[in-house]
Amino acid sequence: ERPIEELRRLYGLHHALFGETPRSDWLAVDDELRAELHEHLGKLGYKSLADWAGVENLEERVDGEDAIDPVVLDALRGKSG
Repeated sequence: ERPIEELRRLYGLHHALFGETPRSDWLAVDDELRAELHEHLGKLGYKSLADWAGVENLEERVDGEDAIDPVVLDALRGKSG
């Protein structure tokens, strides 16, 4: 019924799973961002970013708790509402 919107959604999903963001564009996880991440994870019932990222197939876009790809932050914000 809305093919253009569906194509956009599918392209976004493809980019999230298979795209690459230059490491220089990743976000350092400071205290403020860490608090936001834990808030979103708590809403979704997860205790760790690694657990959530694994379920979402985004584990390649997370470097422990030190740095994350902006795609991860966008996805987490979108999922937790």
